[in-house]
Amino acid sequence: MLLLQRKGPKAPFAPLILILLFGKKKPAPNENPPSAESKTEAFPVPDSLKKSITATDVSKARDRLRLVSLERDIIGDALTKIYEAETKGQINESEKNQLLQRYKTDLKRVDGEIDTQKKTVDLYDLESAKEDLLKSFHEKMLEIDLKIRQIRPSVSITQEEKIIQTPPSPKAEPTPPASTGTVKERPAKERPKNKAEERLETIREEVLKAMERLEQIETEG
Repeated sequence: MLLLQRKGPKAPFAPLILILLFGKKKPAPNENPPSAESKTEAFPVPDSLKKSITATDVSKARDRLRLVSLERDIIGDALTKIYEAETKGQINESEKNQLLQRYKTDLKRVDGEIDTQKKTVDLYDLESAKEDLLKSFHEKMLEIDLKIRQIRPSVSITQEEKIIQTPPSPKAEPTPPASTGTVKERPAKERPKNKAEERLETIREEVLKAMERLEQIETEG
């Protein structure tokens, strides 16, 4: 406390003591942490996608499946030799059945283990395929969503400009009320005459002129 109370040139070591006591000033934390969008969103693995079989277990299952498949082939060869031996007369039917019973028991055991190990491998492969499919779907959805976010602002601005620039539609002029006075009907236009009608009209005029001349002659006589 005495060192802290000394001031001026008589206390040249006061800043040094303050630093030693309280330590250096920690840099201020970054107030703007990187946004989540800047990072690649990890695929959220749901509980339904958690594998029932681990990679270690499926590796052991594949090794065991390979061995028991080989053992089955060996048993098959042995059974073939037993039947061939009977055919050649090396063993009788009773001896054949005794040997077959032994190998049939081994074959049943091997077939059961093959089925179990094969189901283990198939389950792991199917769960892996399902996970890969959903991951691919998730990545595609993120890609589409990113494109939507990039395009949507420009489309919104274009629509706003279109609304502003579109002039208001002209109002429809009111229909004038019908006149209460008598409306004169326009004479219907005469239908144009064809050549036959024109010829008849000419003949009719000539007949009329001839009748007029006859009447005139009778009047003068």
